[in-house]
Amino acid sequence: MKSLGRIAVRIMVYYVLTTLVATVIGLATASVLKPGVHANFTGLASKEVSGSTDITIAQFFTNMFSSNMFVTFSESNILQTVVIAVMLGVAIMLVKNDDHREKLISGANALCSMVFSLIGMIMKASPIGIFFLMGASFGKYGTSIFTSMATLLGTYYLACILQVLLVYGLVLWFAAGISPLRFIRDSAELWVYTLSTCSSVAAIPVNMKVAREKFNVPDSISSFTVPLGSQMNYDGSVILYGCVIMFISQVCGQSVSLEMMLRVVLLSAILSTGGGGIPGSGIVKLLVMVEAFSLPTEIVGIIAAFYRLFDMGTTTNNCLGDLAGTVLVSKLEEKRAKKLAASQDNN
Repeated sequence: MKSLGRIAVRIMVYYVLTTLVATVIGLATASVLKPGVHANFTGLASKEVSGSTDITIAQFFTNMFSSNMFVTFSESNILQTVVIAVMLGVAIMLVKNDDHREKLISGANALCSMVFSLIGMIMKASPIGIFFLMGASFGKYGTSIFTSMATLLGTYYLACILQVLLVYGLVLWFAAGISPLRFIRDSAELWVYTLSTCSSVAAIPVNMKVAREKFNVPDSISSFTVPLGSQMNYDGSVILYGCVIMFISQVCGQSVSLEMMLRVVLLSAILSTGGGGIPGSGIVKLLVMVEAFSLPTEIVGIIAAFYRLFDMGTTTNNCLGDLAGTVLVSKLEEKRAKKLAASQDNN
């Protein structure tokens, strides 16, 4: 239980800090490249974006707890599932009868093995589905995107690359001795999958598999940090918020003050940890951001028409952030265990 509390604090601090840094990177990249100055919307079709939601910190915390765990499972609410799993795990550890406790743990391990066996069957067939998803995307958009929204799309992907190299890469390099290039190479299975599927939830087993096989992360850590990250760590999303705010401001010829940038950072952090389970929440939250700063929302409709291409980067960055945080926490736990062992040997 002490280990769980320590891991939870470390991973949540990591998620909050990287989210704030990601927003700054999005704003800075768009400020330097100025994609809105070169934007050309001729011939681009807009898509209607409707719906809004009250996304608050209070709502995020109250929605963490389920009133019916079977409804939680049927609705695939990952955050509530994580909370339920933690509470059940703590309850099992507190069972006083040793025989009963061991039976519960053995049953949970057997069920876990069955679930991963099922996931393995699905993963063997997934390359076929990924191939057709990529074909459908290319057939729908063709090369038109490279002559229309290329400025914003290019700026956004550059910001995502900077986040991966300068934040995830350097953090792992200094804290765990893992170079940025090694991190990108060893996580290839994950980012190829997320680029194709655009689903953080579907990538959870792949993320855990990469963490275990490539970075030697115990399942006891990744099974907590990865699902949690899929619900509260949205670095790719906040990078997009920053890029779009700057982009629309440049298109309209509106200057962006330092105060406005700070508001973008804070609001992005709040939005990134709320709205889980909302259909199309990515584009809805983007609309909320633009409306919050009284900017024209018509351009969000154009972005929505091409959102799949942005979502590829958003999901990939989100999941790589989850993986980097998981590896970081695992290495910190490993170093702590070695120090404790060395201390005991000296005594």
